[in-house]
Amino acid sequence: MTFPKDFKQMVMYGDYRRGSGGELAYALKETIDIAKAGQPLPPGTRLVLEIYENGALTSYFVMEKGVDWGLEVEEEKRTGDWHFQQFGVNGEVNRTSIAERCESCHQGQESNDFMFTRERMEAYLP
Repeated sequence: MTFPKDFKQMVMYGDYRRGSGGELAYALKETIDIAKAGQPLPPGTRLVLEIYENGALTSYFVMEKGVDWGLEVEEEKRTGDWHFQQFGVNGEVNRTSIAERCESCHQGQESNDFMFTRERMEAYLP
């Protein structure tokens, strides 16, 4: 996975700041429109979280959906066809393994296409 080249065209649809940390959620307007229409997000969808600690941007987390991407993962650990990657503030891959951590949390969100931010996306008003 690479950092989305179209990140600058994405819009912030969710603000999850808590104290001096938190996350800002981003997606393309077209992705938000699909979610607002109640449709499943298609392969190729990318979602980005900006991660903040002590008020400073520290990293990005990206979820990307593919075709049959979940097949290599044990069935009970699958998160649909989503893959996860962490990037540094420079957009370079952070080699720290995060897949298992992300998958373990996102598994409980199957009814929301394995997303925690689906409702916020559907409620987004520009």
